[in-house]
Amino acid sequence: MDQATSRVGSGSLPPLRTRPLASRRSVLTGLAAGLVLRARPAFAHGNIGPVKPPIQVPDIDIVSSDGFRGPLRERLLGRVTAVQLMFTKCRSICPIEAATFARTQEALAGNPSHGIQLLSLSIDPLTDTLDVLAAWLDGLGARPGWTAAAPAKADLTRARQFFDGASSLGEDHSTAMSLIDRAGLLVWRTPELPAPEEVVKMLRQM
Repeated sequence: MDQATSRVGSGSLPPLRTRPLASRRSVLTGLAAGLVLRARPAFAHGNIGPVKPPIQVPDIDIVSSDGFRGPLRERLLGRVTAVQLMFTKCRSICPIEAATFARTQEALAGNPSHGIQLLSLSIDPLTDTLDVLAAWLDGLGARPGWTAAAPAKADLTRARQFFDGASSLGEDHSTAMSLIDRAGLLVWRTPELPAPEEVVKMLRQM
């Protein structure tokens, strides 16, 4: 997929930041509800489910939307984390992934759990600087606990090798989530475009 080219809903929605917040949320929720249900049956392969033994997240540097610059592991230790891949110029599948995180955050807020965070990890570090990532989250109505970050350019390959995988949707990156425990270990890989309620359930169990 050309990063500048939209495949899902191309031309049907104006940029997210130009729409009122309530409208953006309703659009994203509707997209997620429809596409998650259609996509999930296609992903019955061996990479889904528990990772045994758990795998240490690689030592990569990131810049995040809240101003942090340093090792990713520092942002993972002591908290349970759901990681999804994205890039801010994406207009195809990334808005659907963002909708899943938005609904996950809403569910977690309704019954708060301490030590759970959501991390949108960019695969386009040259474009997705700290300010760009912060604006992207703001346009989605994200609240504290949902952070966006990009790996250092030198660490992009290692980050993708660890978190990425083949996409059954024809995308440049996987739309599955990686669930990281409080020790910074990858312990679970979800199906592509997982249902938010399933993500919340797994995070609460970790």
